Amino acid sequence: MDQNWAAEQNIFEVIRKSEKNRHTTDVDTRLAKTHWLSDYARDIFLTMREQELRRLPMFFLSSQIDDRQKLLQFLQLVARTHKLGRCALHLAVYYLDRFLDYYRVRPDKLFMVSITCLHLAAQIENTDAFIPRFSELNQLVRNVYTLSEYKVVERKLLCFLNFELVRPTTASFAELFACSFLTRCDFAAYTEMLDECEREHNIQAFPRYGSFEQMLGSLGQQLVSMADYTLSIYSFSNDSPSLLAAACIAAVRQVSGVKRWSQYLIELTSYTEAHVEPYMDVLTDYFYYQDIQHAWEFPFGQNNPKLSSPDSGFEESLTENTQLVVSDEVVTVEVETYNIITVQLQNTAPESTKSLPEIQSHLKRPRFEDNTDSPHPFKQARFENEPKDL
Repeated sequence: MDQNWAAEQNIFEVIRKSEKNRHTTDVDTRLAKTHWLSDYARDIFLTMREQELRRLPMFFLSSQIDDRQKLLQFLQLVARTHKLGRCALHLAVYYLDRFLDYYRVRPDKLFMVSITCLHLAAQIENTDAFIPRFSELNQLVRNVYTLSEYKVVERKLLCFLNFELVRPTTASFAELFACSFLTRCDFAAYTEMLDECEREHNIQAFPRYGSFEQMLGSLGQQLVSMADYTLSIYSFSNDSPSLLAAACIAAVRQVSGVKRWSQYLIELTSYTEAHVEPYMDVLTDYFYYQDIQHAWEFPFGQNNPKLSSPDSGFEESLTENTQLVVSDEVVTVEVETYNIITVQLQNTAPESTKSLPEIQSHLKRPRFEDNTDSPHPFKQARFENEPKDL
């Protein structure tokens, strides 16, 4: 037990909040897939609404808020590189926000905590069997962390979340709504609006779609991309994912020239236009900002590689096939010196030389295989100075 405590102190700057607040909060408390369109879709939606009520609340007490954007960009890079789903990314950000709201982590260990959050989220949300190992994820940070350190953080995260890992996110609701947030009446009204603009003003304000399915595919992709924007808005962290997904629907419909809300959407999402309007205004502003930034960074028609969600289905079935550009970027972590506790855990794991088929043939493995070194990794712990709060 003392060895585990020493290992945790080497990673976390523990600032305990009152147990009273923790107990009080507990008391207060995918696209184009067949199950979204089945007879059970409404039951799935109601179950997700019940689960979102049990999400851990945010108190916005983290002193490391300035590092959040950097960690978010890093998680997006890891998700792109290993082709993890959009829902896994959103769930990882949920874990990370709550964890940093309760604990202070040493600055040189923030990337390790982020990787651990994404690894846990991928096991919950990814529909395929291939989940990258810690040793593979560690290569993106040049193997600066040891596998035993990942195990320490993973254990701490699981205990903090009380092993309640299945929680809906904005991406979950967006994928649920993406198959049904647009109707054929909307398509007919949209086409009529374009015809009127061309007839009276001789302009085409919005793109013309050849069919309802093409329009649904295009706007559905915009919807899940709009859901990704909510990750960058920290003030949305405590709001209901279903409400944010409904606001994304309204924002996408408005910027696309479709009537932003209707009685059908009230029945679909359980929210009125008054509920979604404050969030929709923020999202549309952020959308136009990103659009201007994209035009500035890619001025000559270059494609901006976006996060692909392999389990979403829109890229494969409703839109034209596109090739995902996977970045080979490697993140370099500058490790600072801290005189808190120095724990010699194990040697850096060598880079894997196995090919992908060999790795996939050993997907089902005992967890102890990740730790290939001494069975007593904390034996050589030593204390240099007294712990101090940074």
